Amino acid sequence: MRKLLLWAATAAVAAVAAGCTTEKENLQYVRTDTALCTFLAEGNAPLTVKVEASGNWEATPQATWIKVGDLTATSFTLTVEDNESYTDPRESSIELTCGEAVQEIKVIQLQRDNDGAVYQMYAAYDMGAAMSPSGRYCVGTRHVLQPDNTYFMYPTFHNLDTGEITEIGPLLYGSPLSLEKPIAVTDQGTAFIYGPDNHTVAITVDGDYFIPESPAGYDSPNISAVSEDGKIWVGYCWGEAMQCSPVIWRDGVPELLEKPELDYRGVKVPNQVMARGMSLDGSVIYGTQWEFTDTGMIYWKDGKLQNVGKDIFKLTPVSASNGTGGTYETNLIEAGMYCFAETRNISPNGKWIAGKYREESMDENGLITKGTTYPAFYNTETETTTVMRDYPDCSAVTATNDGLGIIGDGTTMMSTGKVVEIESGAYLGTCIEYIQEQWGITVSTGYISYIPASGDRCLGTMMTTSALGVSFTQFSVSPRPVK
Repeated sequence: MRKLLLWAATAAVAAVAAGCTTEKENLQYVRTDTALCTFLAEGNAPLTVKVEASGNWEATPQATWIKVGDLTATSFTLTVEDNESYTDPRESSIELTCGEAVQEIKVIQLQRDNDGAVYQMYAAYDMGAAMSPSGRYCVGTRHVLQPDNTYFMYPTFHNLDTGEITEIGPLLYGSPLSLEKPIAVTDQGTAFIYGPDNHTVAITVDGDYFIPESPAGYDSPNISAVSEDGKIWVGYCWGEAMQCSPVIWRDGVPELLEKPELDYRGVKVPNQVMARGMSLDGSVIYGTQWEFTDTGMIYWKDGKLQNVGKDIFKLTPVSASNGTGGTYETNLIEAGMYCFAETRNISPNGKWIAGKYREESMDENGLITKGTTYPAFYNTETETTTVMRDYPDCSAVTATNDGLGIIGDGTTMMSTGKVVEIESGAYLGTCIEYIQEQWGITVSTGYISYIPASGDRCLGTMMTTSALGVSFTQFSVSPRPVK
């Protein structure tokens, strides 16, 4: 294992990082590593805010209780006066300007004797953030453009239990690592981050890194999920002829998982099979096998391979039209569950697997058509499927141990979500309403991506649209850190 440069800071407040974008050299810009910060009513330590700007910049508080000091070329400190109110929080901002460029930092201070939950948004991380199985860590990677058009990478660990923020770096992008999207992180502090070299790299909170081993004859190891004790990982590796195979790692030692004999349509040996998520103890693993648009769900329970939704899965042999006057023999998937590359589609105890349900039919011309998509939840204990037909064109995102299901509004580009009781079908409100009810936090938009077994925190996802296109940002809600 190799030791990396390590920088750590203990956050005295809950802070949120601003998005990192790339500007051309002739544009004016100012950006900070903090876009939103929340202070307690009293006893707050100064918060150092880092600034990157294209020239000279100014920071102006928009309220008298906010103070700016210790200005340098690249930072300033933010302090707040004590809030004497026991009932009213207060909110204002700091405005940073550099020429025509403007960056706002929102500042929220709670009322006295408030022990409410903490909201953090991980907007500074270009490819989102991942949460550990119990919700101890959230990890993201930010990239900072250098004057020579290279990038520095900063994998960053947020310890939600203590409030500590540990940033690894600076690491030069591509030398020897290329780190982009965090996929998984253990509760013990090892993050698995995917890069354009088609494999994940493990980075530890102590500043070490390593590339996971691959089974013989395979390469490009990709870790998708980890167990609660950090000793079991699941994912996939690539073999000859671009064959993707599911893999389980026990104490770092890789082993191939069993692959289906036929693809999801039941017509040939599958080439592409992944393991994507698992229960906290590693006894239940789910994955996907795909061929073009056939992305059927599978799972391994105590080592036995089965189809997710096997109780409703139905194949029917047909002669289908190829669209050019000919026909071919295949199977119609009259009913089945599928998913794409989602990694949180399982409850922590492995009882529930979330996915999408769809039916196929043949039209009058003999062409196979795919029907409406509905969210569905599969019970691995009773081996039965619950299809939520009241929510067409939606997806089941994840589930809790006690049977709450999260439904995303959409099949791919989801921006909002709902909470349901799986077995009764009862609608419990939107994800935003659920967060407000459970934690007293107001979130403007988004849906819940994961709720750990404790139920005292969550990871959420919100979709944002800009001139650069659509992007997704994660946020967390968790108990106030214990100092």
